[in-house]
Amino acid sequence: MPANRRLERINKTLMKEISEVICREVKDPRITSMISVLNVSMSHDMRNAKVAVSIFGGNELENLKSLEALNSAAGFVSSIASKSLRLKWAPRIHFVQSHAIEESVEMYFKLKDIVKDEKIDESDELPPA
Repeated sequence: MPANRRLERINKTLMKEISEVICREVKDPRITSMISVLNVSMSHDMRNAKVAVSIFGGNELENLKSLEALNSAAGFVSSIASKSLRLKWAPRIHFVQSHAIEESVEMYFKLKDIVKDEKIDESDELPPA
């Protein structure tokens, strides 16, 4: 169990560091979208890390270009972010796109519509005052 807790702490710290590096250090002109680091999942040998990012941009083509730019800058991001972790090796980072934020916003609006419809139905049942 202690190894799992250590891995969880490293994942959380690496997530914060990667987010900072993307925000402050990566200057690729292909990144035109807003990027949020959602999750980091490092392998047990700590040599590979899968980073789930949410990319919010104008269209899907821009988002794919931003993801491509992130993956091309993965070595740079890894070397900068892993310095503060004091790991034996800098993990090889692979960025994957997650649609979790878009899905949650979509679900929010669906639930909002359901609640709005229920309030309309309730007001229909009330007798006029």
